[in-house]
Parts: sequence; C-alpha cells; structure tokens
Amino acid sequence: MAVLAKRWASGNQGWAKAKEIADVVGLPVPMTAKVLQQLAHAGLLTSSRGQKGGFKLRRLPESITLAEIVGAVDGAESLSGCVLGLPQCDDRHPCPLHAHWAKIRQPLLQFLVTVRLSDILPAIAIPSGKA
Repeated sequence: MAVLAKRWASGNQGWAKAKEIADVVGLPVPMTAKVLQQLAHAGLLTSSRGQKGGFKLRRLPESITLAEIVGAVDGAESLSGCVLGLPQCDDRHPCPLHAHWAKIRQPLLQFLVTVRLSDILPAIAIPSGKA
C-alpha cells in the first residue's frame, strides 16, 4: 500500500507489478502478491492481469484508514478477538494476555480508524527510483 500511495502522491497513478513492489519492500514476490490480492479483495486496490497490468490504489490515500488495511490483511476479527487467536477467550475465560490486550485494544483501534494512509506518507522512505 505504501509503495502505491507514494507513487500516487508523486503523480504516478499507473499500474505496479507485484515484483516491483516486492523489490521495494524487500519481501518475496509470492508473499507480496498474496497481500496485494487481499487488499484488492477488500476493495482497497484494483488489480489487472496481463503485460500492462498490476495493482493500483482504488481510492485516494485520504480515504483509506489503517484499520481497513489491517482488517484486509489480518482479518477484521484480528482487532476485536483474542490477541492469541484463542476461540474461548473472554472476560470469564481469559487467555494469559487478555487483561493486557483489553487495556490497549480500544486506543489501538481508535488510532487505526483515525489515521489515514495519506497521514503516514511523509514518514515512508522509498529508495529513489523504486517508487
């Protein structure tokens, strides 16, 4: 998302291949492609197959929250359920981290809902010629 948002901010709103993005972020192409597909499935990116295809932002960075990105990649329940992923964790049957997670869950969720992709663009460094 950051690579595509930086491209958008610099006026390049064309398609970016998964390999280009993987090279910039330093992740394997298959992992990058999977994350990009999850973001596209969530409606945050547009994808196109073929020689001139790739990925690009579907919406403006000002309209995409960090909560949407986290939800697309980790699942919406990642911020509302048990931090360890245990199905039976609740106030009556807490996991070992339940009390700690309960203290930070709401502030974290509030942060992710209020911060937009455009808000973090100035802090994202991409090597010149890579975006």
